[in-house]
Amino acid sequence: MKKNFTRIFLLFIFLMPIKVYALDFVDIDHGFWAYKEIDLLTDEGIISGYPDNRYLPQKLVTRAEYAAMVIKTIGQENIPIETMYTFEDIDNSHWAWGYILRAVNLDILKPATDNYFYPDDYITRSEIITFLVNILKSEDIGKKEAIIALQNSFDDFDDIPDWFKVTAGKAEVLNVIAKEPPRDRYLDYDKYVNRAQIAVFLAKLKQITDGYIQEKIAAEKSPKTGEGIIIENTLRIDDVVTLPAKTILPIMVIGQLSSEDAEPGQMFQARFANNIVDYEHHILLSKDIILVGKVLDTTKAINFVRNGELIFELSATNNNKNFTRILGVAEYEATIVESNKVKKIAKNIIKGKDFVAKDGQILYIKLFKPMRVNIVTGEVLD
Repeated sequence: MKKNFTRIFLLFIFLMPIKVYALDFVDIDHGFWAYKEIDLLTDEGIISGYPDNRYLPQKLVTRAEYAAMVIKTIGQENIPIETMYTFEDIDNSHWAWGYILRAVNLDILKPATDNYFYPDDYITRSEIITFLVNILKSEDIGKKEAIIALQNSFDDFDDIPDWFKVTAGKAEVLNVIAKEPPRDRYLDYDKYVNRAQIAVFLAKLKQITDGYIQEKIAAEKSPKTGEGIIIENTLRIDDVVTLPAKTILPIMVIGQLSSEDAEPGQMFQARFANNIVDYEHHILLSKDIILVGKVLDTTKAINFVRNGELIFELSATNNNKNFTRILGVAEYEATIVESNKVKKIAKNIIKGKDFVAKDGQILYIKLFKPMRVNIVTGEVLD
């Protein structure tokens, strides 16, 4: 399932749009084992009961109902259906047809080998447990940890098949298993899921995925950090960092660039030799950014008179804004030492050498004006 099912940060929706509350149900009360979860999901309009004000907590969940519940739970009811399926026992006139196709496409449910879907058959606890483990972050839970957790929590451990023990153990570590008393010490992996249990499964899933959402939001609002070439004397105001004029930046030319062969208007590509960071290691310019260069003017070398020159400008393809105009001259070769201090290591004394930047060669450029970067979005502002 993971190959075509990216981690989804979930928005919960359920079958019925009518908003009700658990206290409206005549067949459950505050002491019911799943009351809190049913109350939570009905309060948010995720689940609902029946017209006679019953919730029917012991009613079993069918495969068709489960398909619709999960697809709406993960907010995927409108995704394109990549692969069409045909079944002997169901067609597009069935109320859950779209949900079923999406569930099969996402490997939430699998059709039977005889090309039947069996929409009215019931869903088992092992099926929903497997789905939850596949969708949640479980890679860091080791097999030993999972087995120990399962053995310590369930008295029917020996009855659980070996092929399911690691998956079930991971679900227990994640705390997503619905445990209905008086059999809360029994996994009952092959039993069918009822409406009380599905509410608990979904509520536990919601609690975890709400945490994922908050983590994602926090990450999106936080500056990106990493190692790289440190630029000193930057100025930070909130999420915007300004690189001062005359800042030296190393780039690597893609292809070859020469003052002898280049013509005005010629385009070329380059990238930064490493991440460009400030002293707090906020990434100002990523080494993954592809830079697009345009030759503005050239001056060819003349023996004993002058060295060749290239004048060009660069744009960052992520926002297509010109952010500097650069002069490259062959007599100036530099290297980055001691963070970002530039040291001149060679100078051509005899005039007459063309400027040549070979593929992969590091070229040091100088900002002609300050450049502002948003360290959260990575956008070059000007």
